[in-house]
Parts: sequence; structure tokens; C-alpha cells
Amino acid sequence: MTATAPYDAPSRTGRTVPMPLFLPELLDDVGLGLALVAGHAGVGARGAIRWAHISDTPDPTPWLEGGEILLTTGLGVKDAPELQRRLVGNLHDRGCVAIGFGLGVTLAAVPEAMLEACDELALPLFTVPLEVPFIAVTRRVARAVFDEHFATLRDAVDLHRKVLSTVISGGGLGAVLETTSTHMPDVGLLVFDFAGTLLATHAGTTGLAPGDVWDAVSPAHVGRDRATTRVGACTVTSAVVREGDEIEAVLAVVADRDLHEHEQLLVEQVLAGLGLELARGQSVRENRRVRVDELLEEAMAGRASTQMITRVVARLGGDPEAGYRALCLRRPRGVGERALCTTVEDVLAGQGSPIIVGRHDRDVYALVPAGADVLADHLVKATRGRGWAGVTVGRSREKTTLDALPAALREARTAAHIPIDETGAVRDVDAIGLEGVLAGLRSGTGAEHFVDHILGPVLAYDERENAQLVESLRAYLRHGCRPGPAADELSIHRHTLSYRLDRIRELTGRDPRDGAHLLEWTLALELVDGLGGPGGSQA
Repeated sequence: MTATAPYDAPSRTGRTVPMPLFLPELLDDVGLGLALVAGHAGVGARGAIRWAHISDTPDPTPWLEGGEILLTTGLGVKDAPELQRRLVGNLHDRGCVAIGFGLGVTLAAVPEAMLEACDELALPLFTVPLEVPFIAVTRRVARAVFDEHFATLRDAVDLHRKVLSTVISGGGLGAVLETTSTHMPDVGLLVFDFAGTLLATHAGTTGLAPGDVWDAVSPAHVGRDRATTRVGACTVTSAVVREGDEIEAVLAVVADRDLHEHEQLLVEQVLAGLGLELARGQSVRENRRVRVDELLEEAMAGRASTQMITRVVARLGGDPEAGYRALCLRRPRGVGERALCTTVEDVLAGQGSPIIVGRHDRDVYALVPAGADVLADHLVKATRGRGWAGVTVGRSREKTTLDALPAALREARTAAHIPIDETGAVRDVDAIGLEGVLAGLRSGTGAEHFVDHILGPVLAYDERENAQLVESLRAYLRHGCRPGPAADELSIHRHTLSYRLDRIRELTGRDPRDGAHLLEWTLALELVDGLGGPGGSQA
């Protein structure tokens, strides 16, 4: 075999790649005069030579890491065949590549016990002539190791330069992965956002589905930035891309083996390029939040169609056909909006929930699957863990269709903001009385229809005649249907109030004095408040 410089071996792509020193190459170095005398079966199976160690002690393995060749004269074991066998066994167990035995210093030949043990364990043993000093062998190994490291660094710098050029030219995440593939042609490269959406991919020879890769790597990154996971016959090496304290993306490298040392260094260059590319545009998280923000704004204003809501939810990883609840987190002073959003997103991601998180009117909202009631408790626990007091989570009723999203958002907001002494807890809209009953109706078409049915003629008459019938009805009900106190509040005569109540009866067919209609009047007036009608304020 002809010796080859370790950094000149061409790859499939024509690019030079760092190559370690293997035993056949060392044995073929004619300048050293090495001769293999035992353990022939292990020559091609022992892996790369990582260093050369010189020792004549009976057991040098405490100072070895594996991957070395041990150079010895046999001084420490020269008169003890049992020690000779034990030395070979210990070196085999430690993962040494080979034994180099120096002839003529202590012994003229290799002891038979060592030769037999090396053949039994397939641990190669070669002789070093007396005229060749051990330092010549160690220098040859050191030069190969240093050349390999230099080639590795050169390859990493070359990739870094190419990736940087790709980012500057605006090639995008896909172009960064394509550039990387020229240095790592046999692996699959995938980039996911923090929620598991595939952002870019460059296929290798592994054939794993992106969903299977994400399912494997997402649990591995709870609390750590690097992980190696087995998926079937493949090894997935993954690492996170951060912007400050936030995880923006996850890079997954899929191979049919563990990554080599130089490939791990290349991965670091890819991560730097991905971070630059993501920073060049807007934050991945912020892009998702803005989409949810727009959905919340349209839904709260009553302008969001079911088709629009369905489209946005599906694009964000949610199931438009599944039941859900809305959560509203009331953000107290001193708690940053970005930090609270990140906390909510991380909790949902950790629980395997779709990440649909946005902001509206200082509050943070999230849509969570029906039945996942524990998520709200996890959110409260997480905010307390951040040292935030008073983050209250309002929770809507379960909804089965997305056309009920506006009602769900109003219910969650009402539950979070209802004046109750307790803060920093989970509040269900069902537990807050009449305000909770009305929360889902306010600002919706159902509310408008109900108000128009009960109070429509009265509202129209007030607007036309400025008659203050609605205010009179409100005062009458507020004082328990007692005309005296109501008239005093309105600063009118009791006969005037009686006339107004009669007029309401004539316009609607319902007598305010008849207890059968009290609930209808009360609900209609509450909803007028929510709709910003006469005498009310926008809820």
C-alpha cells in the first residue's frame, strides 16, 4: 500500500477531506521498517490511529484513552508470560490499535506468549528495528494527526466562508443546506422551527420522513442544545439555533452512522450560517406571532371568516377539525410581552401541543386542544417559576368548530379580567356567573340579533325621539322594579317613568312590570353594554 498524505484523499465530490492515519498506511512506510508479526486479522478492523504512546510498565492502560499504538521494549514483562498475556488483554480491552515491539533493547524477539495472545485477540503486533528509535514512529503518527486536524480546520473554514457568502447573497435556508451538502454529501439535513414546522431540507441517503425526525429530536432538546438520537437504523445529530435566550430553529443531521469528528465541526459552521440567515430576516417566532396577532385582531373585530381562521390554524400546525379552548394570559406590569409569549410557546412545545400564540390589547392568547386542561396549570406554574406574580390564565369553554373562535376569545378574556381578588391562577369562564354566560355572546352576531329582537324598537325610538327609554328601563330594573327610587335617580316624576314604561310595552309587546320578561330585559341590557349601545360602554 502506498502512503498517502492524510488530507489529500478525494471525496466523491472531488473535494479533499481530512483522512486519519490507519495501521496499513503506517506499516507501509518504508522509512520505518516495521514488520507485522501477529494479530493479522485485526489490521483492518481497529480503526484510526489517534496517538502513539511509549511505555514499559506492566499495565499502561490507565494512561490510555483508546485509539493509540503502544510502543514497548517489553522490559516490564520480560520474564513473566502471564504478565505478557495480561498486557495484551488489557490493551485489547482499552481499544488500542496495535502494539509496536522494539527489538534488541531488552529482548531479541517478541515473547511467544505475546504473539499467541495477539493472534487470539486479533490485536496487531509489529516489530520496530533496533536502529529505528521510537520517536521516529511517534513523529510519523503525530504528523498525521496534526495534518488531519489542519485539514479539518481548513475544511471548516472553507465551509464557513461559503455559508457566509450564501447568507450575504440572500440564498435562504435551503441554499445554506445545499452549500453544506458539498462537504457532507452522505447525510440528510433538515431545519425545523421551534414548533416543528419544516423550514428547509436537503435530502441525503437516509430516507427518514421529516415528521419522524422531529418526533425523535424534539423531546431530546428539553433543557439541552445538543443531542444524538437513534431512529431505526439512522443516527440523528441535532442542535438548536438560538437568538438570545429563544430557540429559533433546530438543525437535524441524519446519517447511517455517528458523525465523524470533523463533521461535528462542520455542523458548528452550519449552525452559525443558519443563525445569520434567520437573523437576517425576522425572528421565526415573531413571524408566527404576527400571523396569530392578525387572526386575533380580525376575530375580535368580527371580520374573520371561518375560511380564514381555518387556513391560519392549519398553517400553524393546528387541526381545524379538532375541538379546542382559548386561553388568555393577563399580563401584569413588569412582565415583558416577548418573554411571556416565549414562556407560553415553550410550555406548549414541551407538552406536544400546536404552537398558536399571539397578542391582542396587552394580553397573550393561545389556542390549545380540547381535553388538554393541564396546559393552563402548566402555564401558571411556568410563569411562577420565572418569578412573575399575577399572571392570570382565563380559559374558555370547549369549542368544536372554528366559527366559534370569536366567542372563545371573548370568554377567555372575560375570565382573565373579571374583577376577582385571586390572581395568578386559572379561571374558567363557566365559574364566573352571568358575566361568563354573556362573554361568548358579546360582540357577536348572536348578541346583535338578540338585542334587536328584545330592544330594537326601543333603541330606534330613543335615537329618533331622544326619549331615554333605555335609561329609564335600566334604572327601573336596577332598583328592583321600584318606580320611586328609579324616578328619583332619573330626576323625573313617577308619572313620567310610568309613561315611559307604558311606551316600552307598546313598542315591544313586553311589559317591564311583568316579571316574566325580567331575564330578557336584563340580558338585552347587558349585551347593549357589550356592544357599546346607548347607556353602555364597549366591553
